[in-house]
Amino acid sequence: MAYNEDETVEQLKSWWQRYGTPALFSVAIVTLAFAGWNWWSGKRLTDAGAAQVLQQQMIIAMQRVSGNPDDKAANTDLQRIGHQIIDDYGSTPYAVDAAMLLARRAVEGNDLAEAVKQLQWALDNAGTNETEMLIKTRLARVLVAQKKSDEALALLKDVNDPGLAPLVDEIRGDIYLGKGDRAKAADAYRAADAALAARDEARPVLDLKLADVGLLPAKRQSQAGEASAQ
Repeated sequence: MAYNEDETVEQLKSWWQRYGTPALFSVAIVTLAFAGWNWWSGKRLTDAGAAQVLQQQMIIAMQRVSGNPDDKAANTDLQRIGHQIIDDYGSTPYAVDAAMLLARRAVEGNDLAEAVKQLQWALDNAGTNETEMLIKTRLARVLVAQKKSDEALALLKDVNDPGLAPLVDEIRGDIYLGKGDRAKAADAYRAADAALAARDEARPVLDLKLADVGLLPAKRQSQAGEASAQ
């Protein structure tokens, strides 16, 4: 089935809440792990400490907004702190984290143009290949919601992290389904499912998408074990 614009945006919000949050708060940690110890010296160490404190405040503001989207004070704090981190500590990994949080909030507020702006900044300043590829999956989702499917597909071509392969193929499937190409959507969903099956992982939402194009999920080893136990 093809989706209209409202459905696409709602799916984007749901997807971001489901997959974006756990990885989002680890972006700075992942970035720092690959940044090298030389980064932690002199003024940079001081900047990192200040940025980390602000990040914690931003996360608290985000939690308040998640609990009450109409909390104007929390929204104001979130925007103010996020932009402060980017403006004053843009060379730290925490600035990338802040931009991604601002992008998520923009998606929740239906401001897709602002989400693209923040994600593009994060992409340009990612610092590591791993973080860059993670951001590209988020940006591709927003581009799809903007009806820029070809741009999203082009962006995903550069994501070659095996760990992200199931997610990338699932996004491709969503794009092709939105374009009305059910055959390519089925191929992409099948590839995503196969990659997850190889890890013995299940993704119920993907199972529904497979069913939508007439496919069944591959058997998992854990399922075979449960069946033999019975």
